[in-house]
Amino acid sequence: MKALKVIAWIIGTLLFLFLVLVFIAPTKLHVEATSEINAPAGIVWNNIVKFERFNEWSTWRQMDSTTTYTIIGDDGTVGAVYSWKGQKIGEGKLQHLSLEPYKTVQQKITFIKPFQSEADVFYNLSEANGKTRVVWGFDARYNRPQNLMSWLMKGAIQSDFEKGLLNLKSMSEADAKGPGAPNGVNETVKEMNYPATTFAIIRKTISQKEITKFYSTNLYQIYQAATAAKLQPGVPCGLYFTWDTVKHQTDMAAAVPVPEGSTLKGNGISIIKLPAAKAFYVDYYGPYDRIVNAHAALMDYADDKGKKIIPPMIEMYVTDPGKEKDSSKWLTKVIYFMQ
Repeated sequence: MKALKVIAWIIGTLLFLFLVLVFIAPTKLHVEATSEINAPAGIVWNNIVKFERFNEWSTWRQMDSTTTYTIIGDDGTVGAVYSWKGQKIGEGKLQHLSLEPYKTVQQKITFIKPFQSEADVFYNLSEANGKTRVVWGFDARYNRPQNLMSWLMKGAIQSDFEKGLLNLKSMSEADAKGPGAPNGVNETVKEMNYPATTFAIIRKTISQKEITKFYSTNLYQIYQAATAAKLQPGVPCGLYFTWDTVKHQTDMAAAVPVPEGSTLKGNGISIIKLPAAKAFYVDYYGPYDRIVNAHAALMDYADDKGKKIIPPMIEMYVTDPGKEKDSSKWLTKVIYFMQ
């Protein structure tokens, strides 16, 4: 009888402690980690919003080698979803809700297994003197008694965020160092005398996620027309007249240099001439999905020098990916006209 009373007393005490903990444990969980990165905001931004890049520096990937990852939608844009499924880290997804270029990222993270919950994730970026301060945060609400998880999770999430930001710092600073560094690009801005150039172009305002398809389709059409006219086309280029970060649109042209005075027959093909002018450029080596680093360097240069950027911005694709399979050796000359 005494044993039963002792057991009942222990159970009652544990239940009482459990109820106390349920009521004193917070129902809101906020975690925040900060890092200062010696790289422009454009480089850091690209490594955050591109889930393919996020997957390289996130500590979650290192926790479970069995995990499979899937990216749905146009990577780096609003609505894109990054999902995972693994034996140790369970199953879930991360979605871009809103993006303010080089400043803020708002995401929703959904945990599916081993338990179901949702939380808000955010990044705040601020740049000064070539350095970028990144704040990575996590906000969640839990009903009682699930709120007990907040005590268990806070330390683990804090540790993951701090380690992740160290990895992001290493990656972004390597990106900024230039050739010879892992995943490096040469972001040195140089001055040039741009020669007067005649282009055969197909120009249209399109969604930014349609750029690759638009470019490849219309470039082929221009080359076919140039071949039929027995012209010698030059290095293929992309001309960007506007870049709307609100509507996620760009007024762009697939463009091929042709001899002055050329005429071409083809649906939508027109001829334009860019006059000789002083210009500034970056020689970017690497895959096209990281070319934003070169644009960031040129925009930072214009800001630092108090210069106004005059469209179009030019991407000159010097290396043919069909001949050079190593994307780290692809050279793209990114050219900006400035006043």
